[in-house]
Amino acid sequence: MKLGKRGVGELYWRNWAEVFIILLIMVGFLLSISIRSAGLSYFIIFLAGLMGGRFIAKRHKRQPLFPYFLIIIGFLFGYILGALVFEINKKVLVLLFVIGGIISFYIHKKGYIK
Repeated sequence: MKLGKRGVGELYWRNWAEVFIILLIMVGFLLSISIRSAGLSYFIIFLAGLMGGRFIAKRHKRQPLFPYFLIIIGFLFGYILGALVFEINKKVLVLLFVIGGIISFYIHKKGYIK
């Protein structure tokens, strides 16, 4: 790939979402394989859903929103890949992540938490 006059900065600026997706897939995977307890894993993924919901609530009226959804789903995907090693129910992980995201989004949009 020839970068030309513009360099790495422009390449990063155009592909920032892909860089963060890959980064968060790796972070989710490493976090998941480091946690061996199913209960703790469910708690961590619920907290991650809360953080994802907060992030989407703060970015809700700004564009573009879709890359941020992809980045958050990238973390979830990496976490589930790491959970394949252990006997952790993947459907429960996704459900807790979505529930945490919805709760956090609602709480932040109603103004209960600034």
